[in-house]
Amino acid sequence: MIIQSLCRHYDILEKDENVSIPKLGYSSAKVSFALVISPDGVLSHIVDLRSDDKKPKPKDMDVPIQKSRSSGVFSYFVCDNAKYVFGAEKIKRSEFEKKFDLASSEENSVEHTVLEENDKEVTLVHRRSRECFEAFKELHHSILDGQNDPEIRGFLAFLDGWNPEEFLENPKTREYKDDLLAGGNCVFEFNGSFLHQNSGVRTAWEIYSQNETGNTFAQCLISGKVEPVAKIHQKIKGVVGAQSAGASIVSFNDSAFCSYGKEQSFNSPISESAVFKYTTALNYLLSSQSNRIRIADSTVVFWAETSEKSCEDLVKFFFDSPEPEKKEEKNMETSRVWDTNKIKEIEEILNKVRIGKKVNQEDIGTDPETNFYILGLSPNNARLAVRFWYVDSIGNLIEKMARHHLDMEIIRDDHGPRCISIYRLLNETVPQSSDKKTVSPLLGGLILRSILTDTGYPISLYSAILSRAKVDGSINFVRAGFIKAYLLRLSRAGLSNLNQDLITMSLNEESSSVPYRLGRLFAALEKAQNDTNREMKSTINSKYFSSASSTPAVVFPVLLKLAQHHIAKSDWGFRSNQLIEQVLEGVNEFPAYLNLEDQGMFMLGYYHQRKAFFTKKEVSSNEKVSP
Repeated sequence: MIIQSLCRHYDILEKDENVSIPKLGYSSAKVSFALVISPDGVLSHIVDLRSDDKKPKPKDMDVPIQKSRSSGVFSYFVCDNAKYVFGAEKIKRSEFEKKFDLASSEENSVEHTVLEENDKEVTLVHRRSRECFEAFKELHHSILDGQNDPEIRGFLAFLDGWNPEEFLENPKTREYKDDLLAGGNCVFEFNGSFLHQNSGVRTAWEIYSQNETGNTFAQCLISGKVEPVAKIHQKIKGVVGAQSAGASIVSFNDSAFCSYGKEQSFNSPISESAVFKYTTALNYLLSSQSNRIRIADSTVVFWAETSEKSCEDLVKFFFDSPEPEKKEEKNMETSRVWDTNKIKEIEEILNKVRIGKKVNQEDIGTDPETNFYILGLSPNNARLAVRFWYVDSIGNLIEKMARHHLDMEIIRDDHGPRCISIYRLLNETVPQSSDKKTVSPLLGGLILRSILTDTGYPISLYSAILSRAKVDGSINFVRAGFIKAYLLRLSRAGLSNLNQDLITMSLNEESSSVPYRLGRLFAALEKAQNDTNREMKSTINSKYFSSASSTPAVVFPVLLKLAQHHIAKSDWGFRSNQLIEQVLEGVNEFPAYLNLEDQGMFMLGYYHQRKAFFTKKEVSSNEKVSP
């Protein structure tokens, strides 16, 4: 299902004129240098194609497909590294002494020629590097022999005349020796144009790749056609934590994975064309900032089965809502137009879902029945593990994500984001002072599944946020929003004795919930203490918040007695005493213990009451005092 969906998406991308994606038989490669060859086959100079930044980056180019290389010698066509193009290599001194020990016996010594050496590194030509160069030369002769194009003849002449031992004798290669031997790819240039873009070279390559010998034919599991089967699947790049060279989703590298005498990927026959399509499409999605987010240790890619990108941008905004930029006093009205427009779209969708209406094509920019796919990948040694795979119509997906954000709605300051990203929510489970915020990998998949299936949130995430609130002694709008959402969905599913009407967005003074009132009471007692001495280093919050939210019967009698001392000293003591009496009207006795649900209501009451203290009441014009 995953591979079929990616193959279909490749077909959509290929037809899109605004998308640059490699065609069948080609792949994107990072190229560092262009080797300029004269018509008589001489390397005239080298062009550095890397960016001019402080950390130079290679240039992305579409070249003949570069399949994954195993431990054997395997040459690429018209684009490869210096080991294959020039036959030379640079290795560390310690590795050189281990592999090419001159003191070893003759049968164990390796034939080699040292070109240059120092205490750290050795540049040399040896048996393996010569084999790489010879394979490079042989491949190009087998494909390009018989061509009359002067550029092709000049290129073949260069290969025939090149001697790997002369690598450092050539002034051009010596100038760039360190960068060339660092592993960057090289392409070839003739008269201002690249050889891999030459029509004759491309035609020869396409004929060769279609008629490549040694192919095994079988019925493809994806297309159903009898086609050449891919022995090795291409690497997938861009997954956080995976090897930089890429990792595989499908691979067989042990005899235990083989059956009926079939080895490697012949156990699951997928054609060369299908492998190219799905790997190319997935690498494209992983390289796009619009189609990729990170949740815990998983890299998540998503796409719609359409060329219309507005719905993908909308999902990206719901998943990873950007934090609003802090406005300077001199520029209070400035904001990004894209964010403003997107926020208006989000508001319209949220308002529709709030009253039970369906989103339509005007809301999301495409047919609501269009299939939408979400794929979660995480690193696992040299492979990729599929963490989750979700398929739904874009209309249903948007509505479920909107319901999540509606459930998370909570009173907050104006600077808070309209929609809380999953990344920020998960970060609330780790210490805010920690430099390395390592979120449990299980929580990311659990919270995403709850959102996408519109079911109850994971109790493990709820418990983690409650624990952090107790340790920190603070509830911000992210924590309060999730506590509200968790309790709301629990009540909605009939799994709790809590009434949905008691779980509100802002302060509910009429709430009869005892834990909620105790949370309000703790906030009132804390304020009474702060009104007495605002510079106090140790407050009841730091000493009693955790125990008050768990065992109120032990803590609150002590706090109420202490509060009378603070109220007597405070200029605002009457108001504090009045609020305390008002809150206690609904509390007949202090519970000995609060379970997890009640602890959530306690913290919700505490948060709501604190926000009410600092919320400015609007005063109408007829209420203003006249001079």
